[in-house]
Amino acid sequence: MTETPATGTSTPLGDPLPAVLAAYYEAIDADRFEDAATTFAPDGLYAVPLPRVVETAPRAETVGLRALLERFTARGPKPWIHRVQLCVVDGDDALVEGVLVDDAGVATSTFVGSARIGDGGLIERYLAFSCAGARDPIPTGVDHTAVPADAAAVVHDYFTDLDAGRFAQAAARFSDDVLYSHPPYQHTGIDDPSRIEFRGRPALRAAFERRGRATFDHEVLVSIQRGPHCVLEGAVRGLPDGGTGSFISSLSLAADGTIRRYVSFYCEPGVRPR
Repeated sequence: MTETPATGTSTPLGDPLPAVLAAYYEAIDADRFEDAATTFAPDGLYAVPLPRVVETAPRAETVGLRALLERFTARGPKPWIHRVQLCVVDGDDALVEGVLVDDAGVATSTFVGSARIGDGGLIERYLAFSCAGARDPIPTGVDHTAVPADAAAVVHDYFTDLDAGRFAQAAARFSDDVLYSHPPYQHTGIDDPSRIEFRGRPALRAAFERRGRATFDHEVLVSIQRGPHCVLEGAVRGLPDGGTGSFISSLSLAADGTIRRYVSFYCEPGVRPR
């Protein structure tokens, strides 16, 4: 996989942005829609939300270069550009977190993406989520070469405890001062239609108890860590009527190995992997 420094005014934390993903962001931000479409494989899957829908809405899936070009053209110019703040790459998988920045340099949205890049150097699958506004910044006042803990193991233990209804243990995976930013809950005891943010472990434990034990399970499909930072993509199984969901989460670990910042995104139904 060929890599290049990220476009824009800053270099992301983690790994360099893969060249084809940088080319996609550069082209789509410059309204060069044909160039953007040609960063995808002929049967590439593009799964992003339609404009002005709730953030957990189904992804609008587009396959094929002609369909992609038609979609980008119909989308038209947008008054913002992508600024990738964290990129993690392992083999053919690249996951990112960033913000959408307007002409005045203001971050209007937070986004995450998961890209699978094929042997030909083109994007085979791109799944993205976004929410309005900027979240708390990814922690930078830490040693980005240090690995406080295995993030995949911490997340595994968190999901195992959460899905089993062990809420005190689930909350213990997070730091005392954690920011936990979650899309509107579904199929739980919390029915607030807005994105939900909890600050601090006590508030998070109370939220888990209010959420209640769910009947569904989380499965992590891809997890990539660089220093204290990690981005992962997963699936939710066992929803009512056999339904599924997809999620991407970006997290940063504290020095003691607990999760200090956790920003998650979700949609139903799930988007098929490649």
